[in-house]
Amino acid sequence: MSENQQDASNVTLLFYREITVLNPQRHGGLKIGTPPDQSFAAHTNSVPLVGVEFVECCREYPVVFAQGENGTFNPVAVLGLENSENLFLDEGLAWKANYVPAFVRRYPFVLGDNPQNPTQPWVCVDESCPWLGEDQGEPLFVGDKPSVFLNQTLSFLTDYNLQSQRTVDFCSKLVDLGLLKEQQAQATADGKSFTLSGLWAVDEAALLQLDADKVQELFKSGELAWIYFHLASLANFRRLAERKAAKVPAAVALH
Repeated sequence: MSENQQDASNVTLLFYREITVLNPQRHGGLKIGTPPDQSFAAHTNSVPLVGVEFVECCREYPVVFAQGENGTFNPVAVLGLENSENLFLDEGLAWKANYVPAFVRRYPFVLGDNPQNPTQPWVCVDESCPWLGEDQGEPLFVGDKPSVFLNQTLSFLTDYNLQSQRTVDFCSKLVDLGLLKEQQAQATADGKSFTLSGLWAVDEAALLQLDADKVQELFKSGELAWIYFHLASLANFRRLAERKAAKVPAAVALH
């Protein structure tokens, strides 16, 4: 790509500060090292998910739905009981969980819209990423061609975006079926009470009232499993409270 294709200002995302379109002229000498930690995620209490992640996330994270400013919904993994709190980072800011959400793992890369060719999005990178440099790691380019690593990254990002669109469609279906209900999560740990509001979850009573053909449609698409993974994950608010209180016994209720 030429230098005049570097405007990626339409891409604004959690974690990312200096998003730039990758090209061999500007980034030919860059390498990506191993992340020393996940400090970039230290001050967020939730991250977006795609539906295919529910099966892994439901074992460790509460999976709920958040409503955006435009009224649409998307699933998130809840990471903390307070604003700007991530209880899944240890003292060294390493992620302490068996599964790390793909939104976190893809950093510092992301796909950006290419107005010149919408079917071929740009591969972008956060130039402020501390482990991006010229000293050590995997090269991003070999000559003027993408490296094996960058091609693998493109494949991962492309699949992530496809799953993101599938998840958008899933959330729209939940709304159309009247299955989402606003709730609060209340947790008590070590004598302190915490309330998380603005959460949406599938209403089990409404789910049980669905017509058989609608249930069959959800079953065949695999989305009924997503719903039950989500519902099972709500028990993980207790685990968040235990993390908050350093494993002091906790009480949790979802209303």
